[in-house]
Amino acid sequence: MLLQPSRVARALLAALCLALWPAAPAAAQNAQAATAARGLRADLRDAAGAPKSPKRLVLLRAGGGVEGSRVTISSDSPLDDCDSYVAGESFYVRIPWAVAADARGAGAPGRFYKSARVEEQGDAVLVTFALREGAAVSLVRGFNRIEVTFADGRATPQPTPPAPGGEEAATIREMREQIAALEARVRELEARSAAPTPNAPAAALAETAKAETTKVGADAAPASTDAAAHAAHGAGAQHGEHDAEAAGAPRLQIQGFADVNLRAGNAGGQHTSFALGQLDLFLTSRLSEKFDVLSELIIEANERNQFTFEIHRLLLQYTPNDNLHLGLGRYHTAIGFFNTAYHHGTWFQTTADRPFIFSFEGKGGILPLHNVGLQATGRVPGAPWGMRYVAEVGNGRASRTPLDSPVQTASDENNRKAFNLGLYVRPNSARGLQAGFSVYRDRLTPLGKPGIDQTIGAGHLVFQDGRYESLNEFVLMRLSSGGRVYNTPAFYTQFARQFGNLRPFFRYQYVNVPGDNPLYADVGRRNGPALGIRYDLTDFAAFKAQYEHTSRRRQSALDELILQLAFTF
Repeated sequence: MLLQPSRVARALLAALCLALWPAAPAAAQNAQAATAARGLRADLRDAAGAPKSPKRLVLLRAGGGVEGSRVTISSDSPLDDCDSYVAGESFYVRIPWAVAADARGAGAPGRFYKSARVEEQGDAVLVTFALREGAAVSLVRGFNRIEVTFADGRATPQPTPPAPGGEEAATIREMREQIAALEARVRELEARSAAPTPNAPAAALAETAKAETTKVGADAAPASTDAAAHAAHGAGAQHGEHDAEAAGAPRLQIQGFADVNLRAGNAGGQHTSFALGQLDLFLTSRLSEKFDVLSELIIEANERNQFTFEIHRLLLQYTPNDNLHLGLGRYHTAIGFFNTAYHHGTWFQTTADRPFIFSFEGKGGILPLHNVGLQATGRVPGAPWGMRYVAEVGNGRASRTPLDSPVQTASDENNRKAFNLGLYVRPNSARGLQAGFSVYRDRLTPLGKPGIDQTIGAGHLVFQDGRYESLNEFVLMRLSSGGRVYNTPAFYTQFARQFGNLRPFFRYQYVNVPGDNPLYADVGRRNGPALGIRYDLTDFAAFKAQYEHTSRRRQSALDELILQLAFTF
């Protein structure tokens, strides 16, 4: 049925907020305890984003008990370039080309460590754990996660295993006899192969040993199989076979993101519906110390309930140093802050959806948020405030006609190339603050219409730490054609406050496309507030409830309620 927003949608959101809101004061009073239980929570965004944008990190307390503690350092960029070491009474993890947008939980103790401290040192993040006496530390690297485990390093007496019973002892004797028989058989085979011919390589011996292994008891089989496999590997090496893993061949790593939604609103033709969001498969592979590949594959259902597949990002990246990071392929255009801070995994962002001005092209957005070409970013040598640059050149977006695909992945509609230049700063003296601007230029040639010069200016001022989030962006799109100029201003402001696992948020957005705009007149003016909550169910799953009211020029207002479960896996 069609939901009437002013009553039902608002009532649903009010009931939900009333149900969850009592947790906010208690969470506020216990924020320190909740922080100690979860460690540092951050919005991880920017997966190697523009080629090698600084990694955004999150430090989570994943679990612990009497046996010790485990802390997960996570990012949506690969974390295979970190260093770890022990100095004095502290354990250090250093992650290059990274930022920690959230310092909540710094100083929180854990079992077998006194405190955790996160600090930015130039373009790197250093995580320091002050160890307790007798602590032992182990570190395991994953795709985009590092597991740090703290345990008691002091020797503890192990219980003496009970003597085996009669039946168990008989089984062990039988297995030993089988092993002895196998060893005798192997010695016999070795004697026969003392003078091997070129047509009888050592691999044959390994295969025979493997066959004999199947006759051995279950407990003896793994060891014998490993020995046979080792023999086969040695034989293969002698005969020129190539072991990919030993040679350091690339290994593909995959991280998944997804969301499930319930939407209700009063837009024409809209019905209250459950909906699968995007299934985002984020892939990376390191080719060498300076080369790697990044890809983002999206599977989602369209309005006809049919699944579609699209490669949203695919980049070959080259990183000679911190001053230059190159990427070639399809990327997210660095217009403003949001588009390269939050990619396709809705789990990263506070709200259930993107601000309208940063809606993707396939969702009615008017900005060229995807591009195919070359992208470069890095530090500005000698510049203050942690200044970094962005430079991009590519095909740009196609003119907005029914026959055009918005993203020109395979061919350009003209010979002119789009380019984008930007600067932004992240001062070490104001941790969590970022400010910057960008300018985008392109030439559009819509079918049957005069050419259009497009200029997009964007500026942002952002502050994010463990407790507060403040996002503020302004965009001005200027189209020039036939001596006329069409300006489209847009902005949004978003504020959120963390109370333990609960994060209430508010956003106001505004877009005003002139009625005579040659490309986007149907968008018109859209403005209004959105408010809601995000609740972290676990470290890797979040529930969101959002109500949004949108006023439109010469049209009825839109109201929508979104309930979302977003997660990473």
